[in-house]
Amino acid sequence: MSDFNGLILVLGATGETGKLVVKSLQAKHIPVRILVRDEDKASEFQSSGIEIIAGDPLNSHTEQRALSGVKAVIGVLGTRSANDLDEIEAVENQAIANLIQAVKAARVEHIVLCSSMGTTTPNQIPFLAHVLRGKRRGEIALIESGIPYTIVHPGGLRNDDGGQGVLSKDALQGFGTITRADVAEVLVQALLQPEARNRSADIIHNPEQGPANREGLFR
Repeated sequence: MSDFNGLILVLGATGETGKLVVKSLQAKHIPVRILVRDEDKASEFQSSGIEIIAGDPLNSHTEQRALSGVKAVIGVLGTRSANDLDEIEAVENQAIANLIQAVKAARVEHIVLCSSMGTTTPNQIPFLAHVLRGKRRGEIALIESGIPYTIVHPGGLRNDDGGQGVLSKDALQGFGTITRADVAEVLVQALLQPEARNRSADIIHNPEQGPANREGLFR
């Protein structure tokens, strides 16, 4: 495990998991910038020393401005609709394409993307199939971009306390659940652990495993 020196841009920072990503970064004294569409939703960050940029995270020009001086990006954006195909395409696929374009121009070193288990087997979760297919298109675009990446596939999200055992594998059979706090910690650990580069990881709760901040999480 290594220390991280550099500014992180978090996309989706006002969401439930995104807030926990920011909290974990702050606890490690890693500088954070967030890009938010609605500044009112970011009010809790305004006295915390976090740099806030207002703008549309789905707009490539806004992303280019937000990426100035950034070393890595953690993306926790996600659609709120399972059936609005236009929104799914915009958030899960086009946003990644825009980010890739902006990151290449800014020479950012690493993108950590929060996706979901099931993106390669969307028909197993019919009510989320459209979303999972959209996420998979975004994943493929990132993998093929040539930008160093880590893609994290959490199981079903819970709001329990973090610090629980986390099982991390390239591909898991079946499904499981995991706390949002542990997902957030895995996303941050992807910046700190060199083995995470150019890897995808399925993650679920497993009491027999160590916590998300353990060394060798991505081995």
